[in-house]
Amino acid sequence: MKKYILLSILIAVITAAVPALTLFALNTDAPAEEKPISENGISGDSISVYFPEEDKTEELSFREYIIGVVAAEMPAEFHPEALSALTCAAATLARKNMEAGSDESLGGAVISADHKKHQAFMTKDEMKEKWGGGFDSYYEKLCNAVDKAIDYSLTFDGELIIAAYHSMSAGMTESSENVWAKGLPYLTSVESPGDLICPRSESELTVDFDEFKTALEKEGVKLPDKKELWLSAGEYTEAGYLKEIKIGGKAFSGPELRDIFSLRSAAIKAGINSSGVVFYVKGYGHGVGLSQYGADYLARLGYSWEEILRHYYTGVEIEII
Repeated sequence: MKKYILLSILIAVITAAVPALTLFALNTDAPAEEKPISENGISGDSISVYFPEEDKTEELSFREYIIGVVAAEMPAEFHPEALSALTCAAATLARKNMEAGSDESLGGAVISADHKKHQAFMTKDEMKEKWGGGFDSYYEKLCNAVDKAIDYSLTFDGELIIAAYHSMSAGMTESSENVWAKGLPYLTSVESPGDLICPRSESELTVDFDEFKTALEKEGVKLPDKKELWLSAGEYTEAGYLKEIKIGGKAFSGPELRDIFSLRSAAIKAGINSSGVVFYVKGYGHGVGLSQYGADYLARLGYSWEEILRHYYTGVEIEII
């Protein structure tokens, strides 16, 4: 019990200064030595990336791209094994996009640097600005973690998987069919106990009555005068995410409600008080696949990056492709 409490305190201290979102940054002054192309050529491949803010497409080395993704998606303070686990997931997603080929909507690129569409990305200049004087140690740590896992991919039945990941779950990850209406055998709900001790694992948002009514009117719902009739009791998935709630008689899924009110996740409980409609939320992100904070927790318990991946992705193989 003492070990568990000490571990909880350690994780809280390490992560307290880091926003619990999937967007984080790095820095660069003295770049780590470039890794040569591996025998199978994977880490030496290039990838075309679309940058929506600049409306431009760039050809990057695969290694440069993955370093930028891991930097943007996970705090550098996290355990190296967690960083390596995310490396393999990010590389798998990138290769999945490369298999699909170029996309005209992305200016002919195969992947976007927009985290809402694909994966976030940080340039070295952005890393320098974020890390300042701590860049050298962070960048070396990051490169070592990336180089450990970049040549590997996650597969299921011989095919690259959709290696979804998120910031933190509500204590259990969510099955894919409850978020994207398509069940994938390797994206099933698993326990992620470390997420419950993360900073800001729980959040609360109060939406005043007028704002709530306006938002629902945009969804085609006219609310009755009696506020006690606005919300039904919610139905929940086994992982604790909101499956359905009726508002003014219209059914909304948890992910839909999350989008409407920009909530941190779909693990939502809703109620009404004197100030407005209150949303109580657990976790951050869609909840499917690898939990980043959960991965850090497992790494600090001694799990390897491969063990972390096999925990969050059911029945997968980890192999060089």
